[in-house]
Amino acid sequence: MTDQLLQALPVSTLVLGACGGAGATTTTLGLANTAAARGGAVVAVDATPAGGDVAERGADAVLSVSGLEQLVAAGPVADDVFDGYCSRTSAGTRILNRIGNQTASEREFHTVTGLLRARGVSAVHDLGHRLRAAYLAPLLATPSPIVLVVPCRADAFNRLRSALQSIGDTLGEPGLARTVVTVSNQDATGWQVDVDLLREYLGGQVWGIETIPYDEHLGMGIVIEHSNLAPDTRAAYERVSAAASAVAEGRPERV
Repeated sequence: MTDQLLQALPVSTLVLGACGGAGATTTTLGLANTAAARGGAVVAVDATPAGGDVAERGADAVLSVSGLEQLVAAGPVADDVFDGYCSRTSAGTRILNRIGNQTASEREFHTVTGLLRARGVSAVHDLGHRLRAAYLAPLLATPSPIVLVVPCRADAFNRLRSALQSIGDTLGEPGLARTVVTVSNQDATGWQVDVDLLREYLGGQVWGIETIPYDEHLGMGIVIEHSNLAPDTRAAYERVSAAASAVAEGRPERV
């Protein structure tokens, strides 16, 4: 493993799907578990508007019945109490899930951001496939890396234009300049679209492009266990993690 791949995950990474079913949640878990397996303190945060399935998909060690909404309502809490609100993976990632009893608010994410900052942990935020919601303002206020996940399908590549437009409209060129497009192959028969064509099309528009290969463990739809991923998949998450670190450090390694 190279020194580049050993760099710590940024304080905050935003994972956005180009469309529904893009793989944003599995990528969120992949990045968080990669950092946790290296000994990093990291929390995967459900930043979807009404609650996603990041805990159900990834909590192979502990699945908490509580979530982000109750944590915010509790106010300042001790570390052990904070951990009680979190689910956990066997790799060591804590997961702060939404239980979905109320729609996400800007106040919640101001509070959560403060709680995470006070603990000095990295956060990987699963945004689902929406970026323009007002409640995301606390997460968009800092120049965090954006990992934009797109499935390796022609129709999804066509929809990628809309997702990039959303980033550009919301955050301008600086937002695009810190976006790592991540192509997720969900087809066991192989890559259905030539990723190099996407590189040519996006050259100079985004920071870079990474790929995540098909993985039988991810394709089974069961709870993800990081150690059961194929070596090539874990290496791919390492590359995306390294790219996010490079973005956070301001290294201009664009496509």
